[in-house]
Parts: sequence; C-alpha cells; structure tokens
Amino acid sequence: MNKLILASLILILFASCNSTKEPDDKKAALENGIREQVKFLGEPEVFSSITNRMSEYNIPALSLAVIKHGEIEWADIYRNANFPEEHHLNSSSIFQAASLSKPVTFLAALRMYSAGKIDLDKNIQEYLKDFVIPQGKQTAENPVTFRNIFSHTSGISPGGYQGYTRNLPMPSDLDILRGSEGVNTPAIEVLTPPKKTLAYSGGGYTLAELALQDIFNDEFSNIMQKWILEPAGMKHSEFTQPLPASDSIRVANGYTQSGEVIEGGWRNYPQQAAAGLWSNSIDLANFLIEIYKAYQGANSIFSQSDIKSIISQERDGSVYGFILNRSGDDISITHFGGNAGYRTGMTISLTSGNGLAYLINSDNGGALGNELLLSASQIYNWHHFKQTEAQRTHVKSDVLKGLSGSYKWNNQIDLTVSYDENKDQISLFFPNGDEYKLVPVIGENLDFIHPNTGVQISFTMKDNIQSFTLYGQNAIKL
Repeated sequence: MNKLILASLILILFASCNSTKEPDDKKAALENGIREQVKFLGEPEVFSSITNRMSEYNIPALSLAVIKHGEIEWADIYRNANFPEEHHLNSSSIFQAASLSKPVTFLAALRMYSAGKIDLDKNIQEYLKDFVIPQGKQTAENPVTFRNIFSHTSGISPGGYQGYTRNLPMPSDLDILRGSEGVNTPAIEVLTPPKKTLAYSGGGYTLAELALQDIFNDEFSNIMQKWILEPAGMKHSEFTQPLPASDSIRVANGYTQSGEVIEGGWRNYPQQAAAGLWSNSIDLANFLIEIYKAYQGANSIFSQSDIKSIISQERDGSVYGFILNRSGDDISITHFGGNAGYRTGMTISLTSGNGLAYLINSDNGGALGNELLLSASQIYNWHHFKQTEAQRTHVKSDVLKGLSGSYKWNNQIDLTVSYDENKDQISLFFPNGDEYKLVPVIGENLDFIHPNTGVQISFTMKDNIQSFTLYGQNAIKL
C-alpha cells in the first residue's frame, strides 16, 4: 500500500478529540474537501483530505475547532502517524499560539479599561516604574499609549520575536526593552510619531506587558489568568513562560520544515503579550465567541459598546491587529500567528457567528491553515476567504531558468527565485525558508501564482526580466 495512503488511514483513526456538539456531515465534508486557494479555469478541481495534507506537508498535529452561529459546532485533534512521539496529544493539549497572544492580551486590557483600571489613552510612561522609553518621535502631546501600542500605531520599532532555546537563560522584559546583553532583539525605539504609521510591533506589546505588571504589581501570567483566560473559559490556556516541567506532557512539540523537532521541543518566549500564550483551538474558539456575543449585544465578558467601538476604528483593513473583512453586510475579524515550530490562525464573522481556530505544530503549517480557512468558507458558505481564479499557461524552460537569482524586495528583503529542472518549475524563497512553488498564468506581464496561497508575482518584460512585483512592491535582481 502507498505509504501516504497508509499514513492517512492511520491519521483518521487518531483524529479522536470529542466534539462539543453532535457534528453534521459538514465535518466530513471539510475533512475530505480541502482545496487550494487558486482554481485554475478549465481544469477539474482536485480535493484532498486534512490527513493527506498533513502527510504531504510533514505536519505532526493539528488542533481545529469550527464555530457555527456563535457555538462550537465541533472540534478535533489530528495526529500524524509518522510522528509517534506526538500520539499522546488530545483535546486538552496545548500549542504555542504565537501572535494570537496579542489580541488575547488586548481584549484583556479592554476589560481593564472598561473596569476603570487603566486608561488606554494615557501616556504609558506614567505607568512605568523602572523603564524610561528612549526619546524618539513621541512627544508630551502625542505620547505612546496602550491604545496605539495595541493598534500597532505606537511608532515603536517594527518586528517580531524569534524566542530562546530552553537551555538559555530567559531575559526579563526590562532586558528585552533595553536590548541588553544576551537579548536577541535590539532595544525599542519610537521611530515614527505615534498614530502616524500602521506597523506591526512586538516590542510595543512587551512595553505594554511591563506596564501592566507595574500597574497590578503581579506577574503577567497571573494578570491574564484573572482578566481574560478564566472569564473567557480558556481553561487549558496560560501565558506562563517558561512552562513548569509538570506541564510538559500537555505540550505539542514544535517542528521545523524538515520534520525535525525544535531543540528542546519548543522555544521560550518571555515576550508573553506578543507571543507567549499556550492554548488550543477550543479555548481560542471560546475567546472568539465572546467577541461575537458582545458585538451582537448578547451576554458576554465584553460590552457591546467596547467591541463596536474598536471595530469602528479600522485602519488600512486592520483593527487592533485583526484583519477586518467587510463583504456586504458581513463583518469578520481574522488573526494569524507564527512562532518557531508553530503556525496558528483564527477567524469569526461578527455577523453570523461562523468561524474557526487552528493551531499547527510545524513551520509548514501556514499552507494548511490557509486551506482550512478557504475550504471551510466554501463548505459553510462564509462571506470571506474566497478562491482566486486563474488561467494556467506555459513558459519555456530557458525563460524559467533565466528568472533564477537573488532579488532585493522593497529595498529591504532578500528573496530568491530558483529553477527546478526535474519539474520545470520556479520557486520563490523567503528569508525564513518558506518555499512558494509558482505556476505560470495568463496576465499582463510574465505572471506566476502560488496555488496554495494565491500569492502572485509579475516579472516586468520591459527591463529584460530583471525585476518583479510582489504585493505591489518591486523586487530588483542583484
């Protein structure tokens, strides 16, 4: 029997997490109806199963919960037979939620604001006991605040965190903010005036983390337990970094793209507000449901006025780190995350109460996460995550070979295009090692698309094919 088929059959047997409700046939439809982002015109659509995709992508485990009309319709954990060391995982097992930590932190702060414990618009320096924000573009009239930190408009140095191997000492928040010796990220700076620019900033969230600890005179994990995890019914989740040894048995170890376990099983993230949450799909689904209920005016841990207020503050398609999607009368919010060895995502329609949450313990998890969202959208008739249509074409081998090389994208990031002679195909490589295998499609220039994500690049013919555009920004051949 084909090894992939055998592994898939075993995977089905291992998908054993009990649903919170009796599932309907749509559960089976999603499990066996995984589709790619791109639908090629004139070609029959090929569907796969969750279990096949996990084998193809070398993914050890997936925690998945589907939300329908504001309730968890069903939840499951899927385990890959090729990774026997993860077979102990069950519904209560925890994954690193990565950047999904940020909205959980923000919504906790929103509850504090509603209770009168913090002021989101006050100069955050007034809350800090031992740290002085280096003077940058902030002013007394336009200071760094909780609000602009949580909305990623604080002007603080953009970027995320790579974590620390478990055998290394874990730096404090003060060390991280100051960029002290042993810290693998630079000190924070206020590079642009607050509220001027939307720029993702993990450092801003660490500053907020320190301020909350100074306000409540308690550890961050305890603060989050009181203000969000317990009230939202996230009974398996915690912000503890590092985890106590007694919790290790609950952990889904993180894995690299090649299928190797991360050194020590996972990395520690002292930047808890930005990346330190441990959770699973059921807990994150419960979190999303509380937001939906509040928006609808139902009984919730959040107030309707607070949730509607933050949704009204859209900027460039984003509200406090959530991607905001409007389709007719439908409004949905989505957030993604990625730590070393983990890829995560969650979404919910605030109009219908439909959505899902997933956590995957592999650097390869991004593609499957995207496919889960797209496939669920088709099966459950969501208004967001629709397929991209494209017409496949042919490009001569010598032209494809000529596209190989190193490129500088947006004058900042190094990208690589390589040619595979065996498959007569080019791939786009990102700095983190992600490979996007590209298919040529009909377009205005020499256009390619990545079937899994719909990412498109377009090579410019007029400059002898020495550049391409990606997300509207130019990449120049070096």
